Formats: sequence, C-alpha cells, structure tokens
Amino acid sequence: MAARAAAQNWVRRHAARGIANPMAAAEIANRASLIAWELMDNAHQHSYSGAPDQTLTLMLERSRYLLSITVTDAGPTPGRTKLSFPEQKSHGGGLGRVASLSFYWDWDGCAGLPVTVKARIELP
Repeated sequence: MAARAAAQNWVRRHAARGIANPMAAAEIANRASLIAWELMDNAHQHSYSGAPDQTLTLMLERSRYLLSITVTDAGPTPGRTKLSFPEQKSHGGGLGRVASLSFYWDWDGCAGLPVTVKARIELP
C-alpha cells in the first residue's frame, strides 16, 4: 500500500508539468493520480502483481494533447485456472472509475501473460 501511495504521489507531481494554468494543472494531476491508483489497485487484485515478491510497471507518457497513464502487471497468479482480462464493471470503482476520469482507456495482452492497461487524459 505504501508503494502504491508513493507511486500515486509521483504521478501527481509529474502529470501536470508544463501546464501554465494552475487550476487546469491541479485537475490533471488529480485525475492522473486517481487513474494511476485504480490501475495499480486493479493489477494488485487481479494479477500476480499482488504477491509480496512481485511488481508492476507504471509509466506516464505525454504528447502535445494527451497524457497516458500505463500500468503493466506481472501476469496471472501461478496455478490460477480462470484467466481474466480487464473489463469495466457496472459498479463505480476500478475500470469504471478509470473510464469516468479519462478520455479513453484500453488494454493489451493475452491469456497467461502480463496485461498492460492504458488510460489517456486530454491536456489543455
């Protein structure tokens, strides 16, 4: 939990760099950090990244108009018989929250391998 909080704070500090309007910068930083938290939490709950000895990868990428928040998990938990893919559920948390905070989200991967989930935020 402490590592996720530290990563979320890192995202908050770096997401809004270069945005001149302080209100817009604060909004982007807040949305990006919430998305990062949800993506990391999802990876910890639904993949081997939740095991004590495992990790995940968190990346920020910026283009002129978009900020991308990307999380790659450690793949499925060994011995797990049901392999799942990221899906947006009807309840308010997880990828549903990511969808409401982002311009667009998607994922890449296949059964039995690590999965990468990416959410994009429009920049002012």
